[in-house]
Amino acid sequence: MRGLPERPSLEYLRKLAKDRLQTLRATDPDAKLASAQLAIAREHGFPSWRALKVELDRRRAPLVAEFFEACRAGDVERLRAALTADASLVRERDGRGATGLHCASPHADAVRLLLEHGADPNVRDSEDNATPLHIAAANRALESVRILLDAGADPQGSGDLHAGDVIGWATCEHNEAVIDLLLQRGARHHIFSAIATGDVELVERVVEQDPAALRRRRSRYENVNTPLHDVIAAPEPWRRPDYAILQRLIELGAELDATDDRGRTPLDVAMLRGDREAMRILTAAGARERRSVDRPGSSEDVAHALRSVSGAVPMFFVPDMRATVDWYESLGFTVGDRHEDGGELVFAEISLSNTVFTLSAGGCSGPRDVRLWFITDQVEQLYHAFKERALSGSRDAIAGTPHQGPAVRFDEDLYAPFYGGRQFSIRDINDLSLIFWDPRAR
Repeated sequence: MRGLPERPSLEYLRKLAKDRLQTLRATDPDAKLASAQLAIAREHGFPSWRALKVELDRRRAPLVAEFFEACRAGDVERLRAALTADASLVRERDGRGATGLHCASPHADAVRLLLEHGADPNVRDSEDNATPLHIAAANRALESVRILLDAGADPQGSGDLHAGDVIGWATCEHNEAVIDLLLQRGARHHIFSAIATGDVELVERVVEQDPAALRRRRSRYENVNTPLHDVIAAPEPWRRPDYAILQRLIELGAELDATDDRGRTPLDVAMLRGDREAMRILTAAGARERRSVDRPGSSEDVAHALRSVSGAVPMFFVPDMRATVDWYESLGFTVGDRHEDGGELVFAEISLSNTVFTLSAGGCSGPRDVRLWFITDQVEQLYHAFKERALSGSRDAIAGTPHQGPAVRFDEDLYAPFYGGRQFSIRDINDLSLIFWDPRAR
């Protein structure tokens, strides 16, 4: 029996087990790999192969963490050192099921180094079933996109969880160079990527080549939207409704009364959002409101629901979460709940005495984008009350009659977010987002 070396290799031990299996089968043709693995484990002082692997994972954990940190930072020297210590890291996955190539995709030099060490340019992550090319394209990383394509990455990349293909991930602001390169290498636009570009003629060409494109749906993460829904309620925050494309899609034959996964037609969505121009175009084309079975409560019910709000917390979007949190901590602020996604800090609660606010990743130049969260245990009652106010104002707009009282515009319909509870959001007259959340609702 011998102990493990200082830097044990699981791949080497697996090879030993396969070699041992061949030896065992010389005398026992029915020998299984598990028997060979057990023999190797016991020779190294472990009662089972599983126990051996647990110890290997424990020893490798610091190196694995160092590898992924280097990938995300694009630190080529640290990355090269980690790969020299353990070449198998190139196939390692993090907690989200992403490889180092996914994490390094915005950094061209790191991408090149990982490919040189055998990284697969078409490997899919576990979270979005996306390739590194999807990630690089979404991050506007032109040189990384070029390197991945040269290495054999599939330019179309169909099959991601959002059903957007690489071109769909690339259709973000100021990303024309990446889109052009993808098209040169064989990628094809679909109806939703064409809509996102704001190019009416491109939309026409996509529909001309494939009339069924008008019936295409987005994934369940975008409410299974039709093209008409997508124009009005674009999931991407940088997009605004494009009325020229809305009009042209209707002329091309898009179905006015198709519903999303919540049973809403494009007109329903436009009415909830208080989008008068979309309502005008849709009703002129023949769309009609389908009256909801919802019944608003009395004014007393609404007042009671409003009194259920137990607190309000502002959320500020900042460009560098870790630096911002470190700054507040250094001044004596208390950092409460933190939430990380793929090694990136995306949410933190900051407090001082009885004052609380939250930070989230996404600001471009500072905390300009602000949202106000209201905590309530009667989110359903508030939702129906505000929804009726929104629909009432929209009905008056469609009819061309003056509306009594302020209008309400919905930003998000009532839904269950991934972090639990149920919530909806509306916009005030200054475009401030007000989010009503019941953390205990199911």
